[in-house]
This record gives sequence, structure tokens and C-alpha cells, in this order.
Amino acid sequence: MRVFFNPVLKNFSSKNTYDTILVIRRLFLVAFFLTAIGLVVCTKIIELALIQNKSSSSASNNISKKNDLFRGEIKDRNGKILASNIFKYKLKAYPKLIDNPENTVEALSKNIKGLNKERIIKQISNKSKYEVIILRNITAKKAKHLNNLGIPGLEFFPSIKRFYPHGNLASHLIGHTNKNLTGINGIEKTFNESLSSGEDVTLGMDIRIQHAIREELSNDFKTFKSKTAATILIDIKTNEIISMVSLPDFNPNFSINPRLNSYRNSATLNLYEMGSTFKVFTIAAAFENSEINLSSKFDASKPLRVSSKYLIKDYHPENRVLSTKEVFLKSSNIGASKIGLQLGGESLKNFYNNLGLFDYSSINIIEKAKPRYPLKWGDVETATLSFGHGISITPMHLVEAASLIFGNFKNGKIKLKLQNGSIENKDSLLRVSTKEKLLQLMEENVLNGTGKKAFVEGYRIGGKTATAEKINFIKGGYDKRKLVSSFLSIFPINDPQYICLVLFDEPVLEGFSNNNDGATGGKTAAKTTAKIIKRIAPILGLEIQNNIEDLLVKRKKGINFVSY
Repeated sequence: MRVFFNPVLKNFSSKNTYDTILVIRRLFLVAFFLTAIGLVVCTKIIELALIQNKSSSSASNNISKKNDLFRGEIKDRNGKILASNIFKYKLKAYPKLIDNPENTVEALSKNIKGLNKERIIKQISNKSKYEVIILRNITAKKAKHLNNLGIPGLEFFPSIKRFYPHGNLASHLIGHTNKNLTGINGIEKTFNESLSSGEDVTLGMDIRIQHAIREELSNDFKTFKSKTAATILIDIKTNEIISMVSLPDFNPNFSINPRLNSYRNSATLNLYEMGSTFKVFTIAAAFENSEINLSSKFDASKPLRVSSKYLIKDYHPENRVLSTKEVFLKSSNIGASKIGLQLGGESLKNFYNNLGLFDYSSINIIEKAKPRYPLKWGDVETATLSFGHGISITPMHLVEAASLIFGNFKNGKIKLKLQNGSIENKDSLLRVSTKEKLLQLMEENVLNGTGKKAFVEGYRIGGKTATAEKINFIKGGYDKRKLVSSFLSIFPINDPQYICLVLFDEPVLEGFSNNNDGATGGKTAAKTTAKIIKRIAPILGLEIQNNIEDLLVKRKKGINFVSY
């Protein structure tokens, strides 16, 4: 048997050899453990690096995603899109790459109708220009087709355009953006920051209701040849705007010219003397201050002279003593003035102030106006303001004031966004007894008073007509031929939830010699209100009243009051 010795160990004894081997083993074990520990540490370092890299990558992706977001969508309460984004293309030309401008334009004209050949030839013939934009807002389909023609010197560039699928339907409230997709009015302006970051905005508006109301208002707007018209519908349990229509309106998908009348929101910007709807506020203030009750008497046997210069008359004088109820149902200016004077100017002024009638409305859009009212407040002002003359407000002010009277809020603001359920607020502006009296008066006004044309079979509706003569700024005084006719309604009376205002500016009735004489709120706005409620009640989920027969009997037995 041959034995081989390690040359390194040949000079050592066996004991030394054993000790040496033992040392080597120990060194090996130490090295092994150090290597293992090193591998573990390296692994952890690599893992941490990967995690950090993944985190950075994720953050980078988020940033990229945020940068890639389009402008957020505007939706109605049911998720229907009111404003969105679409891709459009711009056609650019590079004059230095175009040898024959005439042939280029001729090739384009065969595929694009209405092309301004002379203008484009002039543009692309200018070799000093690096590039020129020939066309904008080209659809993807059209851009693809034109690109496939292979015309030298042309190039297409994508861009994002704001798109409003319903066109004119809610243009004033939704608003529009500029070319940079920045909101410049309406909802687009109010929520520009959120929309620009890619967030969607859901409104309390119901586009189905909006469509029905706009259609009915538009039909009568044309029939009455009105200068402007407006309708506002709010839910007084949430203070949400369900619908807002202003006529004339515009299509935000096309170029905007703010100087035109159609771009002015008459519901929030136009100031009107609202007339007899103010009798609701005057009587409410008197009820609240315990100055009157439904049976209180007021002498309307002759015109009321407030001073040597001012004489207040009724449109259709009764020439007798009227109760509070009759003052309301007959819409007596004399009676309302006497109620206001009995209440006192200071008390009436404070009540109007609590209704927000001296400041901007609470609606959160930039298109709104501040009321005009007298700085001096004497007997004359108290008398005239009691029936809605001498103070100019927007339709939005009137609706907001009505919501404070009939709703459950003392300082409630009009809401644009969809709310989560009704808002509970026990600190209402008026006593329950005052509300009940007012609701009684308003329902009877629809059954037997000036608002009879607003009656809709199967539904309990309350309302107040108004017909205000417009000021003649040239001749002075009021012009009987130019009226602002409106109707303020609340429904259903048994459980008030909705307030609706319909207004026509200078309506004309056929057979009245081309002027507005006779085009009262009772004959115009009340009639339109009935059409609107009949259409929207099923959409709102309002059930037909089964016990309406007694109301019909009550209506037939009522007095035929004048419509003013």
C-alpha cells in the first residue's frame, strides 16, 4: 500500500499535524460562517434595493398616470355624462416641404367641404413660415382618411377637446372651458381645480328633468315671444338644484361669444322686480311677528295714498274690505301694503335681510348679481316693497328665499353637488304654524285664486302668481306694456319637497295688439308650470293623490279671481 504524504506536512510530527488540521478546520468554519452571513446581508441589501426600486417605479407610474389624466367628467345625479373629453386633431402644413400649394389644396378640398382655398394657399405659399395650422377639430376618422392620401408636407397632431353631449340642454349651469381646458364659467369654473386634477363632479341635477322642463319652457317661450325666460327647480329637503333653465341658451360645443344675450344666465344674473310673489314674504313676516292672522281685515275700498306723490292701486280693485286670505288670493297691492305698514319698515327690512334679498345668492357660480334696493327705507319703500316693487332681485334669489321659508334651514345654501340624503336642521327660519298658514294660502290660490291655471289633476300644488311692470328708464315710471310674469310653486303641499319658479320677461299674448297687456303671471307662467309638473311628477316619483276629489269640489265652488 502506497502512502502519500503532503509535502507541506512531511516535516511535522503526527501531533503537530493534527493540531494544524484542527486550526485549518476552525478557520474554514469561520470563513464559512462569515461567507454565509455576507450572503444574507447581500441578499437583504438586494431585496431592499429591489423594494426601493419598485417603490420608485410605482411613484413614477403614479406621477405619469396623473399627468396623463384628462379633465374630469361632470355627471348628473344618475351618472349621466354632462361634460367629457374627446380627441380631435389639428392639421399642420410645412410650407418648405410643399412644392405645389395649389395641388395640395385641391387634393384637400376634394375631401373637406367648405375649405377656404385662397386663405390656405396663401398660408402654405409663405416659405418663411416653419409651420401653419390649416384646420382644427378634425375627427380621428377624418384625420386617418386624410393622412392616407399621402399628401407631402402635412401632419396631424392630436388634441383634447371638451365635449358636451347634451348641447344646449344645461349650458348656462354647466358652463364651458377655454382652449386650454380651463373652466371659465358655470360648474366648469366653480370646480375647475377638482376637474383639472382628473376628478369627476356629480351634480344634484337630473338631466331627464332638465330636458322636460327646457322643452316645455322653450315651447311657451316661443309662443309668448318672450325676451328671456327662466325656470329653477330645487329640492328643499336637500337644497339641491334639480334643474335650471335659462332662455335663450347656447351650445358650448361651439365657439363662445359672451357679448350675445344667449350666453347670459337670466336665472342668476338678470335683475327683475318680482312683483306679487313678495306678498308671500310680507305675509310670512307678519305671521311670524303675530301682527296678523288669516282673518285680519284690511280696507281696500279705495287706493292707498302713502304720500302726496304715491298712490297704490289694485290691478282689479274689489273696492271693499279684504281679509288676509283675500289679500293673498286676489293679489291685492293695497292689502299687502297695509300689512307691511302695520308690520313696520324695520321689521320688514330685517325679514328680507334674513331671506338673503340684499346680498348675492348663495349659489356657487360666478355668474350672479347683487340685488338693487333702496338705501332709504321709509313708509313709501315699506308700502311698495311689500308687493315686490322697488327692489330688483334674480330668480335665484326668489327661489332661495322661498326655500328658507318652506324648508328646514335657517341658513341653508343652494347646493350644486349631489347630497347624501336630506339635511336635518331643526333650527328653521319660521315657526311651523306660519308655514302651515302659508301652505294653506298657496294651495287655495291654485284651487280658487290667481294660480288656477297651475292646477294639475292628481297632485296637490301651491303657488303665487306675479306680474310686475318694468321700469321705463327713458320716460320714467313703469311701462304697462312690458311685464315680468312669473309663478312660484311648491309641491306636494302635504309633504313639501320641491319649489319651482317659472318666469317670462315681456311675454306677449295673441289678441292683445302686439303688446304685453294681459300677459299676466296667471295666464302665462302658471300655465307653463302645470305643463312642467305634469311631465316631471312621475320622474320625481310623486304619487297621484287618491283623495283629490274633495279638492276638485272645493275648486269648483271657489270664486273666479282675476289672474294677475
